[in-house]
Amino acid sequence: MSDITGTTDIAAITTTTTITTITTARLILRSFQSNDFEKAYQLFSDPIVMRFSLNGPYSAEKCQIFIDQCMLKSKNNEPSLLAVIDKQTNQLIGSCGFFAQTIQGMAELELGYRLLPHYWGKGLATEAAMAMKAYAFNEIGLTRLISLIEIENIASVRVAEKNGFKLEKTMLYDGRISVGMYVAIR
Repeated sequence: MSDITGTTDIAAITTTTTITTITTARLILRSFQSNDFEKAYQLFSDPIVMRFSLNGPYSAEKCQIFIDQCMLKSKNNEPSLLAVIDKQTNQLIGSCGFFAQTIQGMAELELGYRLLPHYWGKGLATEAAMAMKAYAFNEIGLTRLISLIEIENIASVRVAEKNGFKLEKTMLYDGRISVGMYVAIR
């Protein structure tokens, strides 16, 4: 098992195109907006949703900081999470997007996703992740994308595998969490 640190190096990976909106059959993925707070807080404060988060459930203050950071990153063409919107209800139901990571000295772009529990088991995380993977490969021009997933998070492992990610190795994240590093190659 390797050991990695969770240090991010956002400057190492920037996009040349601004993500405005990505649409799928059932979803709209767009930059977070200041009026997303209520639904975002519902998502990120839920202990079930945040079970596999290093930081645990968010406080209201932390959620607002998170939204502000996502909006700033999107504005600056930096890797960021996007709001996942249900087309039928026009409601925010989750997040999906990118985290810049530095793993063993190498800059990587990680794909991550979270949905409200009501939307689990419907293929929506797979659909959102598939759209973001296509964006990373076709618009940004990346040839490699990773997902760091805790070993016990079987649902997220399935989403990654359905999107063509393969387990490359297991390691300790932040020196304390056992994760699988799943990799998709263009």
